[in-house]
Amino acid sequence: MRNTIFVTLAITLNFFGYTQNIKMNGSVINSETKEPIKFVNIGILKKNKGTISNENGEFNLNISRKFLNDSLTISHINYYPIKVPIENLKNKPILLTPKTNELSEIIVSNKKIKHRKIGVKSFNRFLSMRVISETNDIIEVAQRVNISNKEVRIKVVNFNIRKWSKVDGVYVRINFYKNEDNAPGEKIIMKNIIKEIPKKTDSNWMQINLDAYHINISQNFFVGIEFIPNFKNPTILDLGAILTKGKGYSRTNSLGIWKKLNGGAAINVEVKY
Repeated sequence: MRNTIFVTLAITLNFFGYTQNIKMNGSVINSETKEPIKFVNIGILKKNKGTISNENGEFNLNISRKFLNDSLTISHINYYPIKVPIENLKNKPILLTPKTNELSEIIVSNKKIKHRKIGVKSFNRFLSMRVISETNDIIEVAQRVNISNKEVRIKVVNFNIRKWSKVDGVYVRINFYKNEDNAPGEKIIMKNIIKEIPKKTDSNWMQINLDAYHINISQNFFVGIEFIPNFKNPTILDLGAILTKGKGYSRTNSLGIWKKLNGGAAINVEVKY
């Protein structure tokens, strides 16, 4: 069955002296089931202005009027993104067309299977990478993974969260990006992988098992941890970090600009090949 996302936006313009703001309040729902669509990225591409829909499919975005001539991108990994001029958004529904699901390739071989952990496997106990979101938007941290262009099956994604972090109600989405000039490029795995960070664990290393997703990659890539905020309280947590692995990037907005880190976050993947 073909599903679409129906977005209704209400826009009001507020004027406070010389300040001109555009306030957008909207909801994202499935037009067939009428159910809300959560965690949809909404923003102005590469302008660091955006937000994400909450678990009820609702969102709020407050931007300067100087962006009135820009376009708002509505993006979900399971649907083709749409760009709509901001000035045309008032009371106008938006439909997102779903992408065709592709079956994962199953490789049969009689060679001995090897297992390997690749990425940043340790951290400096005196360092941490703070993740703060007070605007109901995402924070994403990505780490480069080199696999020497051999095909691997991604089994597990690991990342370290320091023990004093507040993780209540925080979800993560795991993304995989093409390595473009040693920076994150376009997404190469079209799967919506979302997990809630557990409140209590035996280890500070978070493990996201991806066996059920059948992810095969045959090129060097970036793995991204997209932190979806707790919409009731500011999200504040710390990732394990290290200075000697200068392959990390981060961005602080949906559809925002990636910035190179001085070091790297404690993120790695377990693969088999």
